Amino acid sequence: MLKDCVRIGAYMDKIIIKDLETFGYHGVFEEEAFLGQKFVITAVLHLSTRKAGKTDDLQESLDYGVACQLIKKIVKTERYQLIERLAEEIAEQLLLTFSLLQSVEITVKKPWAPVLMSMDTVAVNIKRGWHKAYLSIGSNMGDKEGHLDFAIDQLNALPDTKVTAVSDFIVTKPYGDVEQDDFLNGAVCIKTLYTPEELLDFTASIEAEAKRERIV
Repeated sequence: MLKDCVRIGAYMDKIIIKDLETFGYHGVFEEEAFLGQKFVITAVLHLSTRKAGKTDDLQESLDYGVACQLIKKIVKTERYQLIERLAEEIAEQLLLTFSLLQSVEITVKKPWAPVLMSMDTVAVNIKRGWHKAYLSIGSNMGDKEGHLDFAIDQLNALPDTKVTAVSDFIVTKPYGDVEQDDFLNGAVCIKTLYTPEELLDFTASIEAEAKRERIV
């Protein structure tokens, strides 16, 4: 019963930065890149503020002043054709900068969008966050343990993917009628910003770099 209470009591709160006005040079047209225009950003930041609320300690929360400065810097110094790309960059940089942050919802408004019609604004809204994934790893050729260590290192090399746990490696017999060596198998738990499809593409690139050939 106590375990159930602890699980239900896990908090996910919000810090909301609403309609932060910034200036940048994003857009498809040359005039937008040259003249620039106003962009209005809203960021909903999901994290637990429980400890901060109990201790009154900023270190247990997120400094929204720093978050505002980061958003402003991205909008001002980067140059993208699409506000979709701008929203992705803001979301990713916030998630990578603030360790307590679990997910974000970003809205980028473009009030002066050159569409030659009367309107309030054009906007894009995205939701991004950390995911937990489990991957099986295995090798039955050459330096088997070296291949598994290489895969783990490659996963850890990405800023938006980190290995949080690694199982013991075990030897298993191959399955099927193909004559081949025993496998060394294991599993890893990772924290990632990738979607499942993006993660699958990346793991395939690790296999390709390790010279895996799918010939069976």
